[in-house]
Amino acid sequence: MLPRVTAPHIPGLTDLRPLGAGGFATVYTAHQAQLGRDVAVKIDNRVLVDERDRRRFLREAQAAAKLSGHPHVVGVHDANITGQGTPYIVMELCTGGSLADQLDRQGRLHPDQVRDLGIKLADALAAAHQAGVLHRDIKPGNILVDRYGTPKLADFGLAALLDAQGGSTVTRDALSPSYAPPEAFAMAEPTPQADVYSLAATLYTLLAGKPPRPVPWPITSFDQLGEILRRPVPAVPGVPPALHEALARALHPDANLRTPSAAQLRDELVDPMRMPTVPVPAPPKRKAWPLVAAAGLVVAIVAGVLVWNLFDKDKATAQGPGPATTQPGGAEDVPPFLKVCGDKFCVDKSTCYGGITHSGGNAPVARRRGSCAEEHYWEAFAGGWLSGELPVADPDDLAKSPELAKTCTSEVMKANTRQGVDTAGWEITAVGFKDGTRNYYLCLAKNPEVGEDVTSAFGS
Repeated sequence: MLPRVTAPHIPGLTDLRPLGAGGFATVYTAHQAQLGRDVAVKIDNRVLVDERDRRRFLREAQAAAKLSGHPHVVGVHDANITGQGTPYIVMELCTGGSLADQLDRQGRLHPDQVRDLGIKLADALAAAHQAGVLHRDIKPGNILVDRYGTPKLADFGLAALLDAQGGSTVTRDALSPSYAPPEAFAMAEPTPQADVYSLAATLYTLLAGKPPRPVPWPITSFDQLGEILRRPVPAVPGVPPALHEALARALHPDANLRTPSAAQLRDELVDPMRMPTVPVPAPPKRKAWPLVAAAGLVVAIVAGVLVWNLFDKDKATAQGPGPATTQPGGAEDVPPFLKVCGDKFCVDKSTCYGGITHSGGNAPVARRRGSCAEEHYWEAFAGGWLSGELPVADPDDLAKSPELAKTCTSEVMKANTRQGVDTAGWEITAVGFKDGTRNYYLCLAKNPEVGEDVTSAFGS
């Protein structure tokens, strides 16, 4: 039985009744009097205080609404922010429950039915990716069935909430462990290939009655996680080899060897004899899986919430490995991404970051963009070597610490700003990184009035 909750006021809707609740949101049924129809309303529990987060949510909801014409995407009718600051999406009401419900009631599905579902859902996902929309949480519970029995992908438009305030904390609610691709545990940026993995894991679950690589929660060690994520995908009795192989390719632990797109997965399901674009090499038996081995994971229990964090020397992968510390000009002992500028180090080439993750008494993690032309919040302007271990302090406090206080300043930022760019009033923070056996830091800055930017103020 759902707990009693007080439904907020949503303009145009009446008779809101709770339908389901998760870690971050509550779903209600409601009546839209103007059109005389019942709808579903998903109201997130998180408050979006920052105006840029509100704009980003609405922008992604608008993109999701454009997918509503696809027959296998849940239609989005409206999206906005409540008076309390919580975002909500009004969607079509799917009365047939989810595929997770169907699996619980009926057990595993026939291969022909799963193949048909896969073709439809992969086509929907391909349309989303073509429109620039990622899902990030495909699983049986997020595939709904309407009153006509049509399966539909739900929850497009909510991905932006995972990056509210420019950061993303990976918790059990934000990450469905048995359906998430291996690189997600390394805090890698979400990609279309990650969605492909999650869809294939979902289809496999419908065939087998369990995920391809069930991840027990909590994970007790990095070695245990690495072993689980390298396991070959077991064949399911009664499933045609061509169907199994198509899913196995989409479930490869290495994203570079995985089925490259949802459209390709769809086409392989339509025509099992189609020549695949990627091979199906056996997962390595002794060699550590590159992404997890490069990232290193521990599980922290913080205020009752399980949070994945990177640790020790391998934190550099999620933050973005730096170039060699030997500079082209011959100068030694210069931290990655920096160059000598007088008695300090300033940024060499433009270096930008998305969100900054900080949780559970662990060192903050910043997610580097491949290029400053990609949307980013933070940009490096200076930095230096750290005298000790990676600090676990809040990034803003780190920037004010005695060791960094003379480098991460508005004066140093201004001195390294490109000509014609005004960085007055920009926010400043700092994050520590690993480079082999040494630690370094970068001073980061962002324009508080712009939010995500695609230009660069520092470096060449």
